Amino acid sequence: MNQASGKHWFGVGKDLHHSRASLLMAGSFFLPLLLWSIAAYGPWWQVAHQVTVSAESPRLQSVYTVGNRLTPGTWKEFTAAIQQDDKEIEAARAAGQPLSGTIRQNKKILRQLHPTAVINGWLTREQEIDDEAIRKAWLQVAAGELKAVKQPLSDENLMVIKANAEMLHKTGDGWPAESLLKLLPESSKEVSRPVYLVPPDVVAASFWKGITAGKAVDSDPGAERKTLLQRYGESWRTIVLGFLLAVLVAVPLGVLAGTYDFFSKLTEPFINFFSYMPAPAFGVVLMAIFGLDSGPKIMLVFLGTLPCAILTIAKTTRRLDASLLEAAQTLGANQRQLVWYVVVPGILPNLYNDLRLLFGTAWTWLVIAELLGFKSGLAEIIDTHGRRFQFDIVYPAILMIGLSGFFMDQILGFLARFLFPWLDQPKQGFMGKILGKISASWTSVPSPQIPEPSVP
Repeated sequence: MNQASGKHWFGVGKDLHHSRASLLMAGSFFLPLLLWSIAAYGPWWQVAHQVTVSAESPRLQSVYTVGNRLTPGTWKEFTAAIQQDDKEIEAARAAGQPLSGTIRQNKKILRQLHPTAVINGWLTREQEIDDEAIRKAWLQVAAGELKAVKQPLSDENLMVIKANAEMLHKTGDGWPAESLLKLLPESSKEVSRPVYLVPPDVVAASFWKGITAGKAVDSDPGAERKTLLQRYGESWRTIVLGFLLAVLVAVPLGVLAGTYDFFSKLTEPFINFFSYMPAPAFGVVLMAIFGLDSGPKIMLVFLGTLPCAILTIAKTTRRLDASLLEAAQTLGANQRQLVWYVVVPGILPNLYNDLRLLFGTAWTWLVIAELLGFKSGLAEIIDTHGRRFQFDIVYPAILMIGLSGFFMDQILGFLARFLFPWLDQPKQGFMGKILGKISASWTSVPSPQIPEPSVP
């Protein structure tokens, strides 16, 4: 009957065939990824031009700087205005009546090269208004001494650079009295999506860069330089220590409250009352007691997990089959023996499942906890870069939290098969099968062959 029901997709109270169950489990992850991809890569987003080389013109009502995203129409208008300005300058020179330009205007024209010079490593960000350094770089590019490798310049702009370099050489150490040519705007074409809709490939590339690069993902100049993996380790430390402290307190109290009505009435009313208090409200108190480093973060996870853990464990303890206690009492077991040899072993499988679920809830306190005092861990990435709308860095940190909780839960579920082999175990899912194969490969080491003794 069960085998027949496995051939159908729908059956009341019937289990699916393991192949179909695995297919649906994979689909539960594939469908959100598909919707995300459709939303990000759909044809309805307009192509935008992100400015990499900019210029100013009196013909334009707005000033566009490097990094601005312009629509195709605005980009066309921007480029046409600069081209027209350069044509007027060249026409005036050809007519022998060059347009006059102030030193300040010509310095601003040379500064158009600075963003490209920074990307290619010719100048630093601090040299943005160092006109002599920019002028030197401009002349070196014109002479072919500097090559634009990371962000190449167009042929038209190289011609502009050489033409202006000739004017600079004529004036020696001074500045030309006539107007210099302007660099033509350049851009990289990007899809104009909302800032929060980062494509999956960009998130994947940012994630890979974060875990492989030796640099920190934090761009604050005064911040301590930490890699993504270092911050990930900080998050694990906060979760594990806070959860273990909660377990050390919750297990004894929960077992006692579930076993003895005395402890139940003494502790559970207040714990139930305390569970309605938001743990983050105690953040200031925790910082006053434990300082601004890792102490308040660990204790917030502890406070957030503890009340639910005690109440859950107490409820699990009360579900112990009363006939087991009666049988042990009939055999003469005392109070201590009832607790250690009947209650604790009897609730152990359910207690393990409770702790497995509680460990998952502990992750929900991570982001709030790591923002107490000095920011740390993955939450620092989420908060700092989220304020800058750098969601290509934020999303990998969020995914790392979710994946960590998911894989840890799968591992704990797999270990339950070995810790409690006498219980009916649910069918192995996709991750369970993978872990089973890994475990089998570790345990299938061939034993050394001992030669049989030869018989004379």
